[in-house]
Amino acid sequence: MPVTASTWLTLGAEYRAKVESLSDPSFGIRGIDKYTATGERFLVDVDFRTQAGPRLFVQLSAATDSGRTPAERSFDKSDADLAQAFIDLPFPFDAAKFLVRLGRQELDFGGNRLVAVRDAANLRRAFDLALMSVDFEHLSATFIAGHPVLNRGGSFDDIATPGEKFWGARFAASLADNSGAPTGEIFFLGRSRERAVYQDAVGAELRRTYGMRFSGREARCDYAAQGSIQRGEVAGKAIRAYGIAADIGYSMLSSWRARLGVSFGIAGGDRTNGDGEVGTFDVLYPNLGYFTDAPLAYPGNNWDVQPNITLSPVNRLTVQGGVDALWRISRNDAVYEPPGLPLIRGTGSGGYFVTALSFVKATWHSAEHLALSASYVHASTGSLVRDRGGGDTDYGSVQLSLKL
Repeated sequence: MPVTASTWLTLGAEYRAKVESLSDPSFGIRGIDKYTATGERFLVDVDFRTQAGPRLFVQLSAATDSGRTPAERSFDKSDADLAQAFIDLPFPFDAAKFLVRLGRQELDFGGNRLVAVRDAANLRRAFDLALMSVDFEHLSATFIAGHPVLNRGGSFDDIATPGEKFWGARFAASLADNSGAPTGEIFFLGRSRERAVYQDAVGAELRRTYGMRFSGREARCDYAAQGSIQRGEVAGKAIRAYGIAADIGYSMLSSWRARLGVSFGIAGGDRTNGDGEVGTFDVLYPNLGYFTDAPLAYPGNNWDVQPNITLSPVNRLTVQGGVDALWRISRNDAVYEPPGLPLIRGTGSGGYFVTALSFVKATWHSAEHLALSASYVHASTGSLVRDRGGGDTDYGSVQLSLKL
């Protein structure tokens, strides 16, 4: 919608309704009853742009949630609030584009598994931060510094999370202009917080993550690989952790446009208790559905492999299925559950297998505005979970999204 010859305004809105059910939260170990939760999300945004370059974006949100046990999560329920509010200040040069973005904003590092918008929850993750980016031909650099937002239930009462800071830098290079060209990046992410919880350490944490990522597409093959090491200190103990993740796919020339894929990951664990070091890898700000849509497992002291297949049997319908099998790495470290808390303590004995998450998910899109999805996950467990009083569990969800 033009405002003047050099300015224009865009209005947007989104409504999402979601029903999800989990038969045994925490695999039944914590004794939490089965729940069926119903939630809604409302988003309204105003995007004001100018021909000169400056941009103002404001987004309001509200969310409902009921039926979840033992209680609603802080990021699932809220009265009207400020989801995003930032200003873009571009500074064009002859050969480079320079941008400063200030305010409340979402952050997505384009496939980096350590920072995601948490779309599975009713309230997406946002940060109060300053962002600076520079783009020069096939090279780009991004610098960030700020705080994650703490969601609270009242109206316009969200604040920067007390005692928690987040900062970092990312440098990326692409070998060509097309979207499938090989891309490589190196990144640094720092986080400090007042309280972190691991089996071998509970207390203040300063964690630095150094990593690299490669991705691209060759003919019908696509690939992405990421590796990180972490250093720092938690509760007076040195952090020495590592993480690896990869996704590989092959798209077939068939009427159903099948893609055969395999994903795997390693999130290091703490091998020795009481040695003055913590080896548990932390994924910082991941999507809640890191492995599958079921909120059962969390990266840390585990490795997983997931063969999967994606089909499009009819136009605008996508169906994905597969199995994600998880094992713990160290018997002396815990099995962790969302949002990163120890569920099964490591005692130095017992099996390594945690669970196999068999899943299927179907998503149907109608043009650009309407989407309907359904998801089912069955978690099969072994002796490690059963010896702690847990067992198999089932998850299901149905979601309707409408965007204007």
